[in-house]
Amino acid sequence: MTFTYKREKVEYTYRIDNIPTQEISSTKDLGVIVSNNLSWKEHIEKTTKKAYSILGCIIRHCDTIHDMDAILLLYKSLVRSILEYGSIVWCPQTQVDRNRIENIQKKFVRYLFYKLNGFYPKYPNYIPYNSLIENVPIDSVQSRFSQNQIQFLKNIFSNQIDSPYILSNINIQVPKPRLRPNLSTFFTLPGSRNDHYLKSPIYYAMQQYNQLVPKPVLF
Repeated sequence: MTFTYKREKVEYTYRIDNIPTQEISSTKDLGVIVSNNLSWKEHIEKTTKKAYSILGCIIRHCDTIHDMDAILLLYKSLVRSILEYGSIVWCPQTQVDRNRIENIQKKFVRYLFYKLNGFYPKYPNYIPYNSLIENVPIDSVQSRFSQNQIQFLKNIFSNQIDSPYILSNINIQVPKPRLRPNLSTFFTLPGSRNDHYLKSPIYYAMQQYNQLVPKPVLF
């Protein structure tokens, strides 16, 4: 597999013991599908498909279960764990992909509402998604992704993740004398013409932290 951003890559046949190797466009590494163009589209598609499949199984087999805590535990253990696995690496950064992931939990909380009230929270009794998750209570998937990114940064600073390379790519802003400190910017984000670098896990985690108000303690 050749990693490149170019539309036309250099073709070359690699051989082992004079036997040509087969070129592939994607592979699974530690449960995360990596594509040759460094896109997470295929991984997100398969993750959502698997999560929907298991959620459907939960809904079918919970018809006679009326303990909401038990149903919620099944969802968190079997479905949300799939959505969050490796999310530090492949966290969706487009609204389309975020909606695809969030729609899975939307389906679940609507089902949970139905189990409690006997009807679905749709027209003419429409109830917003944010109100539904507040009443469960359960965090949105996007909120969980942000929490995981903050925990990732905490683990780096506390040496729970021992990686000099990652640490060397994290720049804390040092206020300049005679200038009013910018309290909203904790990390200095280097500029880059490469859009893929701006979507890298380290850069994106720092960017998300800078946008938080108030900011969680990292040390």
